[in-house]
Amino acid sequence: MRDTNSEANGKMTSDNELIYKYNRELFYHFDKDKGFTQKVDYQNPNNQVIIKQGWDAAEQRLDEVRQLVIQGKASPIAYYMEKILMEVPMLAAYMEIPKWRVKRHLKSKVFKKIKPETLVKYASVFEITVEELKHPGFLK
Repeated sequence: MRDTNSEANGKMTSDNELIYKYNRELFYHFDKDKGFTQKVDYQNPNNQVIIKQGWDAAEQRLDEVRQLVIQGKASPIAYYMEKILMEVPMLAAYMEIPKWRVKRHLKSKVFKKIKPETLVKYASVFEITVEELKHPGFLK
């Protein structure tokens, strides 16, 4: 029997069933009569486990960064950067600023001094409002 709540999230309860529904790939099959055919199907169970472990590790890193922001040891930029799986070089490229400046902005004390126009640009990159950037929901 399937757990319907888990099914909605893409996770299944049985070991032989799907872990994540959205991890599908295009597979090619060869048939003597039809030739090559395409079929979109789910990953095999071994790959499903690897994918799940990867997402679990990403969630753990995000939680660790969230705790650093709550403690005042990191800026909300670090949280949103981790949330969308972005690294400093990529964020610097989107922001069109040097990597060393992004690294400085990851510090809580420096974040408080960032100019409003820079905050607007960060918010745009993260697709959030400036208010959400300055006061993430988990800080309330």
